[in-house]
Amino acid sequence: MNQKHISFLPEQLRRSWRYCRQRRRAVDELATCPPSELRRIAAEIGLSSEELYRLSLTPHGHTELLPRRLELLGIDAEYVRQAMPTTFRDLARVCAACPASRRCRQDLARGDAECGLESYCLNGPTIDGLIVSPDDRNARNA
Repeated sequence: MNQKHISFLPEQLRRSWRYCRQRRRAVDELATCPPSELRRIAAEIGLSSEELYRLSLTPHGHTELLPRRLELLGIDAEYVRQAMPTTFRDLARVCAACPASRRCRQDLARGDAECGLESYCLNGPTIDGLIVSPDDRNARNA
């Protein structure tokens, strides 16, 4: 079906169709990779080949929400990425596979980063561990 035939569809359905096609292309690209290349790509992001392939099949994949949530909570995402690469990779992997991405996006659009940390955010406990209050910092330095 080409773009001309789907022009009558509502915008949301068109976006969904394009997203599905892009995801299918990504899965197809991974399927054509030689096993050694797939292992190399997966290792670069801290996953196994199987995890990378499984992650590419998930319908979510909205990892842009993680840096936004961290920023709204006063956490420097780039610092976490540099200082704690394993933790950041785990956070990104969990975020990418999260079934609550739509809810998260809505909360973050309202500027409410606290919402969901205890209820739907699978990264909530890890993010809580990254938040250090001034009192905690003073106690550690004493």
